[in-house]
Amino acid sequence: MGLDSVSITYLDTHDDAIYEPPVGETPLWQHVTINALFDVGIDQQHVSKTLLDLCDTKILHFEVLADRVWEDECKKDFHAMQFGERIWICPSWEVQAELPDNAIIIDMDPGLAFGTGTHQTTDLCLQYLDNHPPKGLSVIDYGSGTGILAIAAAKLGAVRVVGIDNDPQAVLATRDNVVNNQCDDVIDIHHTDDNIPLARCDLLVANILANPLVDLEPTFADLVKEGGGIVLSGILDEQLKMILKAYEADFECLEVQQKDEWCRVSGIKKKDK
Repeated sequence: MGLDSVSITYLDTHDDAIYEPPVGETPLWQHVTINALFDVGIDQQHVSKTLLDLCDTKILHFEVLADRVWEDECKKDFHAMQFGERIWICPSWEVQAELPDNAIIIDMDPGLAFGTGTHQTTDLCLQYLDNHPPKGLSVIDYGSGTGILAIAAAKLGAVRVVGIDNDPQAVLATRDNVVNNQCDDVIDIHHTDDNIPLARCDLLVANILANPLVDLEPTFADLVKEGGGIVLSGILDEQLKMILKAYEADFECLEVQQKDEWCRVSGIKKKDK
């Protein structure tokens, strides 16, 4: 029920984030704030009465917004961001001439798929790639989102990159971003349902969630060459021990880097048994 609204946004009233809901569930918070945008001629009395009848609330607030060029308003929140020494994420409206000469520039506008550099988990992965450029290596970006990590790997010298995601929207976003960054000769993008055979890689990066990371450990162990590297992110501090335990059998030299409550785990694939 949208009551002829232009858009609806659900927000957590008390900022109680849901990091990892059970599979197949789309939960909401216990207390939800709903923001709806209507045309100026909407019948406020009708909207108020309907919401009060249907919702467990007595708090309604209407505000008239001045007409603006909303595309330009959104752009104010997104600017060029630096990761490590060289990586820069730049929206299309930013002037790139002001960046350093050695900048590795990833052209990317905010979109629906996850991963534009603003989240700590993506930041941690980009920092790793900047510190350990995969020059001459083959890379798998498992859970590619927007393709930001795949593109970074390609621009840092990877010879072959495969991006994989289970979200059709993410696959479409990645393909567009790969073309926009002139990396389509290096990067291949696939949906998990494509069931393509994957060659073993020198480096596998997975910025997803902790429980899938545990479930995918045998798959990742098969996909990474002996002596190859793995980079895992999307791990909350309280989930770290679970990840380390799951990966210690097949990977060694496990190292942890933390930013706020999020962790990154990197390691080296042991010799095959």
